[in-house]
Amino acid sequence: MKNSHSPAPDSFATDGVVTAGRFNGAIADVSTTQWDGSCGLLSPRRTQRKGWIYGGVMDTRFIVGFAIADAGLLGTAFVYVYDRLNSTLVEHKTTRLLGFDKHFQPSPNSNWFLKNGRNQWSIQSLNHKAGWVFSFKNTTLDLAFELMDDAGSISALNNAPSKGDSRPFHYTHKLVGAPANLRFTLNGETHEITNVQGVFDFTLGYPPRTTLWQWACWVGRLDDGRTFSCNLVAQTMNGLENTAWLRLNDESARVIPMAQAVFHYNRANTLQTWAIHTTDGQLRVQFTPEGERKESIHIGAMYSHFTQPFGAFSGTWTDEQGIAHTLTGIGVVEQHRALW
Repeated sequence: MKNSHSPAPDSFATDGVVTAGRFNGAIADVSTTQWDGSCGLLSPRRTQRKGWIYGGVMDTRFIVGFAIADAGLLGTAFVYVYDRLNSTLVEHKTTRLLGFDKHFQPSPNSNWFLKNGRNQWSIQSLNHKAGWVFSFKNTTLDLAFELMDDAGSISALNNAPSKGDSRPFHYTHKLVGAPANLRFTLNGETHEITNVQGVFDFTLGYPPRTTLWQWACWVGRLDDGRTFSCNLVAQTMNGLENTAWLRLNDESARVIPMAQAVFHYNRANTLQTWAIHTTDGQLRVQFTPEGERKESIHIGAMYSHFTQPFGAFSGTWTDEQGIAHTLTGIGVVEQHRALW
């Protein structure tokens, strides 16, 4: 699937109907009140609705991943810092039963906060909705980074996320290649990195009871000097969120819809090389893992198996004039299987 982005609607449903699409910008009203039921323990709000914000910074030396999620019955969070120079990984994570209030309405502008002992995760909007601040703090790691909203975000809404049940929709709002600033102190050593690029991902909805996806996301550059960042997903959202961001100097991003993506990799060993291409042949990349973060959560009839390798991308992108450009990038891929 490859079609242009349309203006984003004001809310998920127009006259009660959810219409699938890929959009420029974000849907303004992301309230799920009409689908959440009573918000009790057996309501769709607790048993079906999932919402999260993921942020990442990709630097020549450091790769940082950060997420807070409201998975209905669970609240989860993680942060990791991978040092590409020394091949070291530091991570912290938490899982909290009923981590968010029953009336919590996830949005890009909500205040997201989870705490476990001395570990504190927080995501907040910058003033005037100019971006987001991600912060984590404990006794060994004090980290914060800003992602700036440069008006290049996209969103996608899928009105048929599952077969055989009544789950109404799944939605995502993404910005890749966002200007970023990172500051952190780890074991007494402070790093401050400015003018780098990052990733913002807000996702909300009612995904299939059994969900599988592969994801790739990177910030990079073409051989002609333009920055080329990309988001690709398979097995979910019908390819609606597949997008590239093309930037030159300080100009606004040119947002390019991408076709369906195909992932080839070893599911039993995700640290082997990944090969990814779009079905129209326009994009072909190879991902070389340098490390990975993995997590498995089992609670009752629910589980989530999550693997996120991080490393380097290389490949080719063919533009609309048929000119092939080589590309390089830094980012992540992901394999996720869940029963929720």
